[in-house]
Amino acid sequence: YSEGNFTPPTYIFENSKSFSDQPEENSKGAYFTGSIGASKIGDIEVQNISSDIEFDAGLGLDLGIGYDFGQTRLEASWVRGQSDGVSWLGYSIASDSKIDSLLVSLYYDFRDDQNWSPFIGASIGSTNVDIDRAEDTGVTYGLGYGLSYKTSEVMDVFIKGQTMVIPELDFGTISIENGNYTNGTIGIRYRF
Repeated sequence: YSEGNFTPPTYIFENSKSFSDQPEENSKGAYFTGSIGASKIGDIEVQNISSDIEFDAGLGLDLGIGYDFGQTRLEASWVRGQSDGVSWLGYSIASDSKIDSLLVSLYYDFRDDQNWSPFIGASIGSTNVDIDRAEDTGVTYGLGYGLSYKTSEVMDVFIKGQTMVIPELDFGTISIENGNYTNGTIGIRYRF
């Protein structure tokens, strides 16, 4: 042994992978989700009258549970869209309107990166619409889309847009076709 010729041993692990190469096993499993933000109910076109029923923006939120299979997620949720004011022909006709949806959604996450994950999904369910205590319920379908950021092994933060369509509603003298609302929210997804 001489100081000039000593080379410390090196270890090469042929099967070792970096963190980014590992499969996202820890993303799989059951989760809780919730988000809050803004909602916009689409204006309603009234037949034979040139003025639409118009809705102000309001609160949008959702709560749900789901199961993450890796790149796809199955989710059951309650989604609310709300308007703080409704007007028609220039007059206020309601101070508050609520849309409540019970949905089943299937999402696909584009998880090429460990932290950021764009996602898109389709939803189907039932929606109850309440405009100034006039109510009706109908089948609904829609689209959800957004971007998640993985903050830890168990939690993601996300921004989401969700647009829902209710093909047919009947409020006595007024029938509505293809009513819709869109929520833009920020929320969390917590795996347990």
